[in-house]
Amino acid sequence: MDTKRTFLAIHIPSTADYTGLVDRLKKKLAHEKFINYCRPENIHLTLKFLGSTPVDDIPAIIEACQKVAKNHKPFTMDFDRTGLFGSNRVPRVLWLGMNDQPQALFDLENDLLDAFDGLGYLRDRQNFVPHLTVCRIKSLVDKQFFMQVYDSIEPKTYLHADVKELVYYQSFLQPTGPFYKVLKKIPLG
Repeated sequence: MDTKRTFLAIHIPSTADYTGLVDRLKKKLAHEKFINYCRPENIHLTLKFLGSTPVDDIPAIIEACQKVAKNHKPFTMDFDRTGLFGSNRVPRVLWLGMNDQPQALFDLENDLLDAFDGLGYLRDRQNFVPHLTVCRIKSLVDKQFFMQVYDSIEPKTYLHADVKELVYYQSFLQPTGPFYKVLKKIPLG
């Protein structure tokens, strides 16, 4: 069976504030060889990771997303706080999130998950934590210094997004990092 690795997301355009943050992290943490930074052009907020998707399912997925998107108005998001997945002892992901999370995002996410449930792509048990991955951490040479750098990140808006569409992507895993191909842009409203 022919499959594609797919996910549904909101594309977030990069900004000078965001690339400045990443550049500062790369400079301060240059000795850390096992941190992989996400490319600025790949920034996105994942709404649903479908994984290995039969090609025959793709038209129905797009149609379901279009039906949901039609019932939701555009909204804005400001990514103005950082967080870690894993723990302070073993951080795995440094991410950007929002202090003020728009209800419109959660309503959209919930309606999309209902639609995906109907197609047999069941929701995971984890709660939706809207975030943008800044970097993935395989291991750290100096955890204490990493935490000092993390704690020194200035709280401010690094990315602003006017959300007007959803993007259905195909993902290709490569040694240099993932590559994403747009399968369909789906307007809101």
